[in-house]
Amino acid sequence: MKKIRIIPVILLLLASACNRNEQPVCDVAAEKDAIKLALQKYVIANEAKNISMIEELWANDSAVLSLGTERRDIIRGFEAVKQTFASQFERFEDTFIAARDLDIYVHPSCESGWFSEILQYNYTIGDKSYEYSDLRFSGFLEKRDGKWVIIHTHLSAPADNNNR
Repeated sequence: MKKIRIIPVILLLLASACNRNEQPVCDVAAEKDAIKLALQKYVIANEAKNISMIEELWANDSAVLSLGTERRDIIRGFEAVKQTFASQFERFEDTFIAARDLDIYVHPSCESGWFSEILQYNYTIGDKSYEYSDLRFSGFLEKRDGKWVIIHTHLSAPADNNNR
């Protein structure tokens, strides 16, 4: 008689184990590759002065924040970011950016991630050349509608050790 009562319990446990709502597995390596590609597109967009590509790479909302190397370089919101890049593209010529030491972290949910890298940033304005070595570039991205978009960036220059 006890065996008959145990069988429905076992069947119920087996059935509930089969009906788990499992979330799809996150492929962190693939997401890191996708973020790396987005960062490569960021460099290409800057070098080619491609504002359309910039628009695709940044989140289109007011949560966007970009901090530059100067104290006044605080850019809030997608429209301000777009305006800043458009203005930069009008002035800068011969832009060349080389990136190295890329580090990417993807949250286990594959919905957010951050990066840091070192940039060599060269450009000209008129007849004057500018070169920035060892710029630290970091940021935060979110995956929205299956695509990684930039939410936050920070660009900082290394300290000038000659003035210490």
